[in-house]
Amino acid sequence: MKDETVLAVENLVTSFKVSGREINAVDNCSFTVKKGKTLGIVGESGCGKSVTSLSLMRLIPNPPGKIVSGNIIFENKNLLTLSEKEMRSVRGNKISMIFQEPMTSLNPVYTIGNQIAEVFTLHKRATRKEARDLSIEMLKLVRIPSPEKRIDDYPHQLSGGMRQRVMIAIALACKPSLLIADEPTTALDVTIQAQILALMNNLQKETGMSTILITHDLGVVAETCDDVVVMYAGKIVEKSSTKELFENPKHPYTIGLLNSIPKLGEKKHRLNTIPGIVPSLSNLPKGCRFQDRCSLVSDECKIIEPELKTLKNEKLVSCFKA
Repeated sequence: MKDETVLAVENLVTSFKVSGREINAVDNCSFTVKKGKTLGIVGESGCGKSVTSLSLMRLIPNPPGKIVSGNIIFENKNLLTLSEKEMRSVRGNKISMIFQEPMTSLNPVYTIGNQIAEVFTLHKRATRKEARDLSIEMLKLVRIPSPEKRIDDYPHQLSGGMRQRVMIAIALACKPSLLIADEPTTALDVTIQAQILALMNNLQKETGMSTILITHDLGVVAETCDDVVVMYAGKIVEKSSTKELFENPKHPYTIGLLNSIPKLGEKKHRLNTIPGIVPSLSNLPKGCRFQDRCSLVSDECKIIEPELKTLKNEKLVSCFKA
């Protein structure tokens, strides 16, 4: 049986107006998410990962940003053609998002119970008592101890890991078809990170939802994702299955990211790094955007921007040397 596609993003372009110029933070990106599967979007800070996720939810602040072109097909509907009222019925209901920092995403003046209950009253028309009971069930689902007591706590009374669990509870309250997790474990220590990832994995198996995991941590990708999109300076430079990406990376940027992961038992005085930084989107080089940091750069790379081409095993790479 063929994998059912839940989300199809086609040629998405999202721009921001900076000093009178239109700068493309997401530049002609296309990918799909399959039912019950996890897609990882990886890359350094500033590569366009979070802007991509906010574009999917149509949460780009306008001004200065806007979705210029493309299609976002979710359950056979183009989200870019929906009215704002129609999008509000999608957000938090059919598509949910776990934002990067739970302390700034949760409202400090409301209890966590009120913030979870709001989802049920808004989307499910639940009464106050029904919403509270359902909120306690969600706290149990995300393994928060003594949920009947903790439901009346404020965000500052919880640890970072517990706040992140509350964010997951809010995101999963309406059993969404698609969960977008934007760096859900960045601010957490390794032990809590492992617990959160295991929790998300178990909940995905229980509910059958699809997930987009945005991260810069390839270790997390290897543990949780079925497919991977590698982004660089607003562009997708490589797409493949996770297994294929780790066994046979093709783009020099992907190879650099993998080489920078510390390996157990390897004795080195210095870690491998990718030289330089991500170029400014307002001053991109002509040709390949990775050329200034690439050891394989040629004259062709400095003149022509490589397009995504299909290799074997359905891998896509934008590199002349692949």
